[in-house]
Amino acid sequence: MARFTVETRNGDQLEITGRDGTTLMKAIRKAGVEELVAQCGGGCACATCHVYVTLPAGTSGPDIGPGESRMLATSRCRSLTSRLSCQVKLDAGLDGMHVVIAPEEAGDF
Repeated sequence: MARFTVETRNGDQLEITGRDGTTLMKAIRKAGVEELVAQCGGGCACATCHVYVTLPAGTSGPDIGPGESRMLATSRCRSLTSRLSCQVKLDAGLDGMHVVIAPEEAGDF
């Protein structure tokens, strides 16, 4: 299990716990954070689940795959900590991370 903090676009923070193997997107949506649109349902095809991830010191998260990298390349808001939450699988190594919902972009629905 991973316990993490999600910060919404208006600055509200919510503590969430997700099961190992569940995607970050599903855990956030299950917690009721509706501003994480995830229009494609987790297929790495829309980038509407874009988040910024800060991991605890001394930890490293899963690598970004080529499909995720291509989708993030379309974002004007991409940063070094950008991830598509549909592509991040939770595990105990991500416990304590801080996740910020990326700004909504003009093409988002």
